[in-house]
Amino acid sequence: MVVQIRGKTYHTVADRLTQAHGDQGKPTGIQCITTEPVAVGDTVLVKATIPFADGRQFCGMAEVITPSSGAQATNPVECAETSAVGRALAMAGYFGSGDGIAGAEEVRAATRPQNGHAASHRPRATTPQRSRYDG
Repeated sequence: MVVQIRGKTYHTVADRLTQAHGDQGKPTGIQCITTEPVAVGDTVLVKATIPFADGRQFCGMAEVITPSSGAQATNPVECAETSAVGRALAMAGYFGSGDGIAGAEEVRAATRPQNGHAASHRPRATTPQRSRYDG
């Protein structure tokens, strides 16, 4: 998808990933999925790595956060792991929506009402590049 911002044309990350896959298209045949915690300062991330049968490998990362309620409050590592796997799959071309790499869980978390208001910030379970490149 192409987006116009202040007179300039930008492609979404999903569009650029589709272009980057070129003739090879989306990989198939997941070989295994590995996840590991990664510390970045005081922040803990989960990194997921998915190798495919054709030799291509994709990674995704998500921050482990512990809110006061919901699944993340009781299972924050598992929630981050799920988001990280979803982001790795999105990088492989299996997008969470037709025009972006965010998955349903991320969008739901970002739009969940907080203190009676919808969240106005982006989901925290993102790769660092998302804020700069995702349209």
